[in-house]
Amino acid sequence: MSSIELIKVINEAEKQADKIKKDGVQEAKNIVAEANKRASQIIADAEDKADAEYNLAISKAELDAEKVYNDIIEQTSEKSRILLSNAENNIKDGVEVVLERIVKSNVNC
Repeated sequence: MSSIELIKVINEAEKQADKIKKDGVQEAKNIVAEANKRASQIIADAEDKADAEYNLAISKAELDAEKVYNDIIEQTSEKSRILLSNAENNIKDGVEVVLERIVKSNVNC
């Protein structure tokens, strides 16, 4: 092989090496871009899942709070009914005492 042929072979080898290097760099960029795209999608999916779980937890907490609230209202209403009933009985007893005193004071006059 002559020097000229050898130089042509070396030049061709260098061109192929440059092409392989450029193709490798481009493929690496594509891989990184695809990885970033997939990472972004994974993050978006995780955020969506976290939002859904958060909303579910809030809804459950609101339902639990409403149940506790309704239980407290019911207990308070029951206590109020008992107090009102006792107050009505006390009023009746008080009226009877007042009437007895009025009658006694008028009878003794």
